[in-house]
Amino acid sequence: MKKVMIVTNSPSGGGAERAMNLVANELSNRGWPIALVPINSSEPDLILPKCEVFPLSRKWHRGLTGTLTSILKFNKVVRAFDPAVIVLNCDLPELYGSLLFSKRTLVVLQHTSKPWGTRVTLGRIIRRLLSLRNTSWVAVSNHLEIWPFGSSPSAVLTNPLSPDDNQSYRVTSNKLKRIIFVGRLSAEKCPDVAVEVAYKLGVGAMFVGDGQLLHALKESASRRQMKIHFAGWQKKPWSLVEDGDLLIIPSSYEGDGLIVVEALQKEIPFLLSNILDFQRFEFPTRNYCETLEDFVSRAHEYSEKLDELIVPEEIAMRTLMPREIRVIGDDWEAFLKNLENK
Repeated sequence: MKKVMIVTNSPSGGGAERAMNLVANELSNRGWPIALVPINSSEPDLILPKCEVFPLSRKWHRGLTGTLTSILKFNKVVRAFDPAVIVLNCDLPELYGSLLFSKRTLVVLQHTSKPWGTRVTLGRIIRRLLSLRNTSWVAVSNHLEIWPFGSSPSAVLTNPLSPDDNQSYRVTSNKLKRIIFVGRLSAEKCPDVAVEVAYKLGVGAMFVGDGQLLHALKESASRRQMKIHFAGWQKKPWSLVEDGDLLIIPSSYEGDGLIVVEALQKEIPFLLSNILDFQRFEFPTRNYCETLEDFVSRAHEYSEKLDELIVPEEIAMRTLMPREIRVIGDDWEAFLKNLENK
């Protein structure tokens, strides 16, 4: 088995980071020599890596100087570990992979339908550079095209689901008490929709996550004298869910939609935006909303019967069963062995 290096944004922070920690551990358990390289500093994740970890400890506030320093450090780490395959997850790892000093087999794992969403020109340059290297383009879902080439991924490697901690989250109260939002507080996740839904319904809200929109959301809540709790990033976000909570997932675009998948696992009632990235789940029509007004009216309609917004088990299992870590581990092994044979 050849050495494999997995590069992520940070030790924790989002679905991609958690998924890669799980994949790294599963492959390590199967005897693969794995190294995990988180670029940015952050708190440790709930899933702690069992493999070798080489943190680059890049600080957000150090700007270009800090980035260049960590790119040099990354090249030293690559030279020391000497991987045959490097897996790049999300925009920042792609940048680092495009600036490698040595020749490696690179794998870009695309996690979203719109990578490089706020830096499109830079993203095009980076991906063109990567295409000139020995790069394989794969995705976490079969509905994703490889941007900007418009091609199909050479393989689909679905993100695994974290093992259930056996804590029950199923609602016992059908009366709506609070709106919750879980995820990154960024433009494409549309957390402001959750604020508006809570405001129009006259209920409290809780936001679990961090991001560049945090200050604006707090200002909006304060100006309207709303009862909103901002919990920040949490290792166990679902442990904060209470009876009477309704999860709002109003993203304008998504990749794998791990928040949706975890909500299925925990049997949490939710409403989500009616976008192509979510339509593939084929949930009941009542769970999908087109506009802010739809979110408000649907939440009001089911405010006394939240249990009807829990996706039925037979539908949920179509999504959950293929995400068992054993199944995902088999897919990764087959993919890596195929790379070896090329």
